[in-house]
Order: sequence, then C-alpha cells, then structure tokens
Amino acid sequence: MSTNADNSSDPSPAPRTHSEKPDMPFIDPDSHPAMIRHGLKTGIAAVLAYGAAYLLDLKFGYWAALSAVIVMQVYVADSVQMCLYRFSGTAVGAVIGLAAILIFPQTQPMTVLALFLSVTFCAYMTRYNARYRMAAITVCVVVLAGYDQDDRIVFGMLRVVEIGVGVAAAFLVSIALWPVRAGTALKARLMMRFGDCARHYEAIMNAFLAMQSGLDPNLLDQFQTDIMEDRALFQKVLRHERRMYHEDTDLLGLKVRTLEKCHAHLQTMLQALNNEQGQGYEILMDRELRELASVTVESMRDIASGRTPQTDLLAKGLSESETRLRELRKEGATRRFHLQKLVQFFAFYHSAQSMGRDLLLYGQNPLFSAQTA
Repeated sequence: MSTNADNSSDPSPAPRTHSEKPDMPFIDPDSHPAMIRHGLKTGIAAVLAYGAAYLLDLKFGYWAALSAVIVMQVYVADSVQMCLYRFSGTAVGAVIGLAAILIFPQTQPMTVLALFLSVTFCAYMTRYNARYRMAAITVCVVVLAGYDQDDRIVFGMLRVVEIGVGVAAAFLVSIALWPVRAGTALKARLMMRFGDCARHYEAIMNAFLAMQSGLDPNLLDQFQTDIMEDRALFQKVLRHERRMYHEDTDLLGLKVRTLEKCHAHLQTMLQALNNEQGQGYEILMDRELRELASVTVESMRDIASGRTPQTDLLAKGLSESETRLRELRKEGATRRFHLQKLVQFFAFYHSAQSMGRDLLLYGQNPLFSAQTA
C-alpha cells in the first residue's frame, strides 16, 4: 500500500478500455447559479401557465400559475414525478368530485356531507397511494368552487383544466430550459464517492498496519448517508428520466451497487480495527497488504476518473496476499496470536479481500466490453 500523501495528485494514466464522457456540463443543484436558474424557470413556468390559461379563455388562470409553481422542482426527475402526482391526483379527484355533485343535491347541508364523505375517502386511500392527497384537494375545488354556479359540473371541470395547464407548463419548462438531470448529477456524485471510498480505505488500512491504531468509529457515517442519497437519486433516474434521455442506467446501477458493497466492507474493517484487545501487533503480511491496498485504491480512483480498473493488477494483488497467508498458516505463524487477535485479523483481511474481489468483478463486467466493441 502506498503511503505517499501526494499519490492522489499524481497524473492519471491514460484510459484503458472504457472512458466515460459527460454528456453535458454539470452544475451543483445546490449552488447559487443553479438556484438562480431554478427561480427563473419557476417564474417562467408560472407566467407561461397564466398566459396559456388566458389564451384558452379560462376564468381563473391563477389556478394554472399556482399548479406550475407547486410542480416545478430543481431536478427534471422530481418535476416529472410531481407532474405525474398532481395530474393523476387531479384526475382521480375530478372523478370523485363529479360523482359527489351528481349524487348529492345542490343544497348547503348536502354539499357539506358530499365534501365530508369524499375527502374522508381520499384521506383513507392515501394509505395505498399518495396521489389521493392531491385528489382530496381537487375534490374541494370541484365540490365547493362551483357551489353557487348554475352548471357546477362544467365549472368544476374547467378548474381541473386550469390545473392541467399549469402542470403542462411546468413540465415543458423543466425539460426544455436549463434541465438539471438527476442522471448527470448522479454521475458527478459517484465520481466523488469513489474518491471518498479510496481515502477512507487508505486511512483504515494505514491505521491497521500501524499497530492497529484506532480511528473514529463514526468515520463512515457521512459516507453512508451520501451513498443512500446516491441510491435515491438512481431510483429517480430509473423511474422518471430514462424514458426521456439516453442514460446508461446499467453502468450507473453497477457503480451504486459496488459502492454499497465497498461501504459494507469498510464498515467491517473499521469495526475490526477498533476492536482493541491489549497492545497492537505487527503484521507479517505488511508488504502484501500494502500492495493489495495500493491496487485497490488505484482501482477506486480509476472508477472515479471514468476508467475501468486494471483487473490484472487487482487479480495479482489478491492472489499474492492469499498465497502469503497460506504460507504463514502452513509455517504455523498464526499460532502466536491469541484467539481475539486472530479473529480481528481475519475479519479485517476478509473484508479487504472481498472489496478487492468486488472491484475485480466490476472491471470484468461484460458491460465494458460491450461498450468498447
């Protein structure tokens, strides 16, 4: 394992078998420029919705503008999700509201009863689908807004049309003007995450080989939180963006799964490291473990840079460490350990080996040969 602190700044080697190219510049969604764009997009969507309602001669255009503001989100995937949620909920609420108008007479007591029953039903149905929250809102609009109108049904349906106009305006602005794609954000996040993984791995391995000097048991907490957010972002790509944009979801999924496995191995290594029982001890396999760690870290940094790991070096590092361990066990070197120390070493070693094998499987995935063919 390399202990040179400047390794992370070394020039990256040339691409090997696969190189990822960003399809568009990435802007951090939480950055000041990104939020300025989001503000402008939301304002444009509201004006567009109101203007469309005016051109369609809809009486209450503010419903369209309000719907556009509610639906507009930073990520395209979130906007699409909100569009589907609001549109489908509005459709369901319109049907329920229409049924309430047809069933109950146009009197104040009956209107109150219709509102109570329909909203109660929608609130209960949220147990099965969240769109019923939006349905409950639409029921209130349909049942109450047209109470004193001659044609309640037409009046209520026009309000539903206004909501639909707002949803459509937000959708068009979201995908056409400065789209912030969850897939693009996820690619950038995953590159940073593999860099974080390499740094954590180096720190834990160095501490273990330095007479098992302990580390903060909460070292990986933020790393775990970030990976969970990456997984959630990946789900948004799968559900809402891959039908509109060409996205390599197979590769994104492979990276997310590999990161999750790496985190699990790092957590086990950290726990084994901190399982202190008396004084630390020197590791006879110091050289082999450092070499394995070196190629493992380099593989993580390859992935972070958009390259495929060098599987031959990984396989060699894994094989040499396994061979050395077999030799030491055959010589009886492990007999000098107390049982607790032996368990500590093998737990740590097994996780290091498992991480290397997972990265090896990543590099050997048929996906890369298919992309370069």
